[in-house]
Amino acid sequence: MTSLLNKIPQGGWVPFAISAFFLTIMLSWTYGRSKKKEYEADRKMSLPDLDQMLSSYSTYRAPGICFFFTDLRNGIPPIICHYIQHTNSVREILVIVTVRTLPIKTVLVEERYNVGKTGVEGFYRCLIQFGYKDSQSMEGDDFVTLMITKLQDQAESTSEKRKIDAAAERGPVFVLGRTILKANKGWFARFTIEYLYRFLQKNSRAAISALQIPPDKTLQVGMVYEI
Repeated sequence: MTSLLNKIPQGGWVPFAISAFFLTIMLSWTYGRSKKKEYEADRKMSLPDLDQMLSSYSTYRAPGICFFFTDLRNGIPPIICHYIQHTNSVREILVIVTVRTLPIKTVLVEERYNVGKTGVEGFYRCLIQFGYKDSQSMEGDDFVTLMITKLQDQAESTSEKRKIDAAAERGPVFVLGRTILKANKGWFARFTIEYLYRFLQKNSRAAISALQIPPDKTLQVGMVYEI
């Protein structure tokens, strides 16, 4: 930088302008993503609160299985609470799915799907890890059949296995969460979040878009994060 200072009048300002442009893009994206993670970490739902919500009479447990995709790896993301509150219903079997693409060529099939129980009846968590050469197709019956097998392995009773089988017969639905950030404090935060970050978010390719999910069984749920 100091070597270019005396060359600014001769055109040395061009590298500074290019660097400032890309620095603004990177800092705006990093700032927005950090605020999104802070919001989800502060407002993620606890398992007792989720269990209490599901046990209320106003929540209908519809037959079937739902794969809810989210970036949050730990805890119940607030968008699921938002979804249940506004629909007053949730599938009997709900699997919270987080997808990661690892910096390796391929991941073995037996290591690709990690399924576990959350402690709430009918709620499971699944971490799917792909290599950059792996096919991320979830169309057809192969993915659902494999997930049903993984869920059956986690079942602790015959009635739980029967419930999983009954839900699988009803067919799956894939729910994608989409979040929009809205800043309420400070002109700098509003300008960065609502203009720069939102512009980048609209023109960026979401990681979940790489998945080949059947469109006729896909539902997108949106939520506004007020930060």
